[in-house]
Amino acid sequence: MFKMPTIDLSAKSLLMLSQLGFFVCFTYWFSQGADSNSDYLFPALFAISGLALFLSVPNARMGVTLGVPAFMIIMGLATGENDMIFWAIFMLLMFGPIAYMPALASGDSTLGLEDGDRTMRLGIVWLAFTLLMVFMMSSLVQAAQDGEWTEEDFDQSEYTMSIDSTEQTIAQVGLGLAVIGILVFLLTALVGMELGPMLPWHGGAMTAGALLIGQYLWLVADGGPDYNLASEVIFILSLVGLIALPPCIGYRSSDDTTESE
Repeated sequence: MFKMPTIDLSAKSLLMLSQLGFFVCFTYWFSQGADSNSDYLFPALFAISGLALFLSVPNARMGVTLGVPAFMIIMGLATGENDMIFWAIFMLLMFGPIAYMPALASGDSTLGLEDGDRTMRLGIVWLAFTLLMVFMMSSLVQAAQDGEWTEEDFDQSEYTMSIDSTEQTIAQVGLGLAVIGILVFLLTALVGMELGPMLPWHGGAMTAGALLIGQYLWLVADGGPDYNLASEVIFILSLVGLIALPPCIGYRSSDDTTESE
């Protein structure tokens, strides 16, 4: 019913830990401020989802991709919170790629995909997840443009956060790096274009570095909420792993095969 993964310092193992870390952070964040037993339903759902994926429980990927949004819709209809439907769509777009990227990158046999189809789907899923992280989940765009942005916490409290001119310049550099990284990945992985020595994992590394800059600026910005440093560090490391490692694992194998032939 499950398989204990090998934990080492290999890229595949680190990617699995990054996937688990994402769910650990959401479990912790949604458990903050819980007042009743029903408030722990979402933290429990995220914890179960993360463990199911980490232990390779059969059909866990499909269950997480569709099960979490479906549960949110049911809860929204039951409580009369219509905005829960929007969050369900958002979770589908976010947790779907998180659930499938490690399997697509490593070539999991249970997917039943040929190498060409697998790498193409990996590219599409990675691109969708990365665009979501850069332009919706990260404050990098607003920090680069205005040096000020508004964040809403999980308890629906709003915070106006700001950075100084030097940090805004850093944000602009980070945003430029993210755009270049996405373009490099798009052209080399999905279009198949040669860009000198550039490979898909170079694009992944650049984009991960840009998001690392964005998360750093979020931590040092004025006016932000109180946060747990441990959970933020786990989230940053998990995010970097989910962006940088899939291109490295998924496309390096095909390059190595070509060279050996």
